[in-house]
Amino acid sequence: MARSEGPVDTADAARFRALLERRLSGEPTAYILGEREFYGRSFIVDSRVLIPRPETEHLIEAALGLELPDRPSILDVGTGSGAIAITLALEAPGSRIVGCDRSPAALAVAAANSSRLGTDDRVRFVAGDLVTALDLGAFDLVVSNPPYIDPAVRDELSVEVTGFEPPAALFAADAGTATLARLVRDMDRSGSGAPLILEIGHDQAEAIVEIATSTGFGPPKIVADLAGHPRIAVLEREP
Repeated sequence: MARSEGPVDTADAARFRALLERRLSGEPTAYILGEREFYGRSFIVDSRVLIPRPETEHLIEAALGLELPDRPSILDVGTGSGAIAITLALEAPGSRIVGCDRSPAALAVAAANSSRLGTDDRVRFVAGDLVTALDLGAFDLVVSNPPYIDPAVRDELSVEVTGFEPPAALFAADAGTATLARLVRDMDRSGSGAPLILEIGHDQAEAIVEIATSTGFGPPKIVADLAGHPRIAVLEREP
């Protein structure tokens, strides 16, 4: 509309039609554009990684609100695009971050984001299934936005989610709680005294309280998102 008197270049018109067809198929705009903003910064995203959501910014806020050492060592489990790990590195000067993921493809995206945002010197990415083979005692804080959607509700979700985002980053067994429970129990068995911050589903507050209190953690602090839904669980050891 701003240039309605001018001709449209043939190549531009073809590119626009191609982009429009992708969007009409349900492909998320973030994948089409190749980026998504998270905590005020632009991150590279494509179908290899989950698209960062605004709700996950509450996890960053919860982490920054904890009393940690001056130069904390932080582990981001299931790092995906690296959005959480890189944001914590930038928001907590002096921190050292490890992001782990079992997907080499996701780790390639995370590494590209780290290089782009200048955190290569403080963020290291490693391949691994959750916390397997990691020394949890080496970390002052562990955070994770794990898969927590119940596979039973898959058909109720938008095709933008189910048709394009990696299923392994979305769905977990036991009504979505299997990965959450495994993380909590692995942390408990490790003997690490570090706090654990988890993103959870809107209906999983009771489940995470039950999981946490069945271990050495006390009842978690539950943080609501802007819609008022339970979204973040902060687990700390019983005194």
